Amino acid sequence: MIRLRHPPLLARGLALAWVLVLSLAAAPRERPDFGLVFNDDADLSFVVPDRARSEALLRANLQALADTPVKTLVYCIGMGGDILYYNTEVASRVGWRVSADEKPGSLMAKRMENARVCLAQGADAVRTAGETARALGLRFIPSLRMNDAHFMVKPDDHAMTSEFWLKHRDTFTIKTSPLAFQPAYGNLLDYTHPEVRQLRLATVQEVLARNRDLVDGFELDFNRFQLFFPKGGAAQGAPLMTDLVRAVRASLDQLSREVGRPLHLFVRVPPSLADCATAGLAVEDWIREGLVDLVSPAQLMTLAGDMPIADLITLARAHGVRVHPSLYPRTSWRLPYPPVSGERYAGVSPSREATLAEIRAAAAAYRHLGADGFYLFNFYNAFGSTRPHDPRLYQVFRDLARSENALGQPLVYALTKRYYHDGPGSYAYGKALPARLDADQALALALPLGALPESGPFPLTGSEARLGFRGLPADVNVEVRLNGTLLHQGPVSGPSTAATAPALTGMRRPADFADLYLHLPLSVPGPLHAGRNDWSIRVSKTAPGAEITDLEVRFDFQNDLDVLWERRTAP
Repeated sequence: MIRLRHPPLLARGLALAWVLVLSLAAAPRERPDFGLVFNDDADLSFVVPDRARSEALLRANLQALADTPVKTLVYCIGMGGDILYYNTEVASRVGWRVSADEKPGSLMAKRMENARVCLAQGADAVRTAGETARALGLRFIPSLRMNDAHFMVKPDDHAMTSEFWLKHRDTFTIKTSPLAFQPAYGNLLDYTHPEVRQLRLATVQEVLARNRDLVDGFELDFNRFQLFFPKGGAAQGAPLMTDLVRAVRASLDQLSREVGRPLHLFVRVPPSLADCATAGLAVEDWIREGLVDLVSPAQLMTLAGDMPIADLITLARAHGVRVHPSLYPRTSWRLPYPPVSGERYAGVSPSREATLAEIRAAAAAYRHLGADGFYLFNFYNAFGSTRPHDPRLYQVFRDLARSENALGQPLVYALTKRYYHDGPGSYAYGKALPARLDADQALALALPLGALPESGPFPLTGSEARLGFRGLPADVNVEVRLNGTLLHQGPVSGPSTAATAPALTGMRRPADFADLYLHLPLSVPGPLHAGRNDWSIRVSKTAPGAEITDLEVRFDFQNDLDVLWERRTAP
């Protein structure tokens, strides 16, 4: 049942927030080291239809974080934003109705029935997660998805549609999608309406009240999904959203005074300040007013090492706010990048699974910009693992804990490709790839790198660039320049440079998948440098659909102990 029991809370929260703003001018708040932040989306809140067993399984899963560099657990309080993993009095609980998409024997039907049984027995997955985090010595941050879109295409049938939405679909939704390519976004809640903002504030306050002995703060996840206002309404709506953030901050500060410990506000936001403004999120104001303690710029679903966040980091640093870019275990379709060239792609299958080398390199690029740490999103089921976790996830934990931990391990820097329709005015900053190639017209691309490998205990054994193309005529000449230095001029052919991508079986060829890869050796430092590296690609001949699909740089190191020992002991 929906019961917004305290309508004056928003106004009272705003008054408290202004008191806080005035006090912050005299006493800036200290932010701790949040360490590696790990987001668990709570899909395993109710694994079986029995409260005791489900709680035991959830604890066992979270206990797998023990003795890792993870210092902060972020735990989603609901399936989406409007149906929650506990017996809420202000929103809807998971399984609150039997929906049409609960087909007999389906995973959704099992999840909903498990939840109904466990909740009827008094289960509270959020509290179980918090108790486990406390026992492990982790900070515990419940997280609310501010406008989750999973239900939007067929809301009447979907199990993730809330009672609030069904009751108020005609009055409190965006209605006309601000993005023409997806009309269903019109089904998202419209934050112009105070009732929508009050629902979110009441949910935050309920979670804080129920878990006051466990929480170290709260997270507002604006990244799932990045639409909150009707078309053309973001600028006018931004102050309303800022008022809501102020009210959440005021609620945290009130509870902080009561429990005698600091409480922190996290926000996950679109991947640049410009994208935040497009969504109606005045993140600059939140930082300057001291409302937030950690900001995580985030792609919607894919790994990126090139989010344009330098201005965000500079602003946040000036105000003592932490910036932890979100990293993902998934990337765009490509052949994982081996340290080989020629036709040696035998046995390498197309994949969207991010490699350890790609994750390390993304982190290195953000470290170079000054990021304070990293936020792992969707790694709870990374690498197709069984629970608790795949061994590779523990490698990710270790690699990201300190920059020195990546010494001697491969790095692959990649220019991020478009994800569905992202671009200016949409999900995120515009992606440079894939890009059309026109004859005799140079295409400019910029790939950021982290600190370049230096002489150290693990010698650099190879560095090269890989460029992916599709639709190029056989007799084309390609010119490639890096920071003004000519790397290649001539045909894309020859066993030392070209590699044909294998045919795909059992799947439709993705639109951004290369036909041919061009491998070019690089010297270090040579034309490379830390930070932005400018590439120019020019073709002598083109055809309809001719594109460059990929741009990557790989570094490999000698870390074989036997070889290193022989080198040290050789006369």
